[in-house]
Amino acid sequence: MKNLNYNLYEIQQGDTLDSIARKLDVEVQELKQYHNIHSELENCIGSRLPQHLKFIIIQDEREKEALLKNKKPEPVRFVGSDFILPFRPHNLYTEYSVKYTIEKEGTKQTLRQYYKLTRLQSQTNQKDYHFIQINKISPLLINEKVAQNRAQQIAEQIDQLLFPLRIVVDEWGKWIDLNSYYKIKARWEERKEEIKEAYQGVVYDNIVESIENIIKDDDTLLKYVSRNWFLRAYFNGIHEKYTPELETIKNLFFPCITKMKNQKFHIIQKVAPYLDDSNLIEVTQKGTSENEFINGSYNAAYFLNPNNYSIEYFTVECDLKNRNQKIMIEVKNLNETKITPPTGISLLVKD
Repeated sequence: MKNLNYNLYEIQQGDTLDSIARKLDVEVQELKQYHNIHSELENCIGSRLPQHLKFIIIQDEREKEALLKNKKPEPVRFVGSDFILPFRPHNLYTEYSVKYTIEKEGTKQTLRQYYKLTRLQSQTNQKDYHFIQINKISPLLINEKVAQNRAQQIAEQIDQLLFPLRIVVDEWGKWIDLNSYYKIKARWEERKEEIKEAYQGVVYDNIVESIENIIKDDDTLLKYVSRNWFLRAYFNGIHEKYTPELETIKNLFFPCITKMKNQKFHIIQKVAPYLDDSNLIEVTQKGTSENEFINGSYNAAYFLNPNNYSIEYFTVECDLKNRNQKIMIEVKNLNETKITPPTGISLLVKD
């Protein structure tokens, strides 16, 4: 061993790199890197554990704390002199896990969904907007179970029709329009018979009525789709120009109440001046409802890759206190993203 100041993890039967990393609450790459720096060459770890290896060298907690304490904070790097966090989706091909937690009058329900976002290549060289395709890559899970009742089945059939969905966002990543209305209409004509074979009677009639009401024209479809909490939170204006105090004050609209118009919140949006401990840019939004009849608050935290300003994960909480209703949104990047902060330290971020 090259270093006498280390801790050892004794490898157990059935252990893998992934299982050990989960036990120790570290990333696989971090586990391998630390061990390989401090071990002899023949004991280095590659893509899997060497068969002869009995111990892995792991970092002492006191060493971790000392490194964090002595670490010099890295300032956030903006673009230009106007404190701009730019929207750069050119390599967007990312899968996200999305979890909603809904609390209402003492009950709690969780919804889970997985999406893939892809920037589509434009046939022109314009830079004022981007086409983003959203694929739904899992069925909706309610309290970790596949949808069972009639209303849930109808909602699932509507989602299967609408996705993949194409939207248009502006140069700042703000959602401005749909780009798939006629594709969805054509998809519906192709799927009617398939749905008729799977569902009969009242369920089939309800599905048909719901879908045809939603897609009767492009404005109605846009209003329906724009109530998707994940898409509204993802494309809501994090990337923009900030003041020298690294903040902006604005109104934000969010559909936190089902079947009601968007709620208006007056928020302060701030960028932390330094990268956080995971070498990410933190942007927060905090505000209160502008509706005099609703005692509501809106709080969100976004964490961006400092190299390309893409969203690694974010949380949103919309709390309507006088209605005893709260929604929480947790979104995580499922792709293994290599982040190289300005310090030169490499870090892997993975769900």
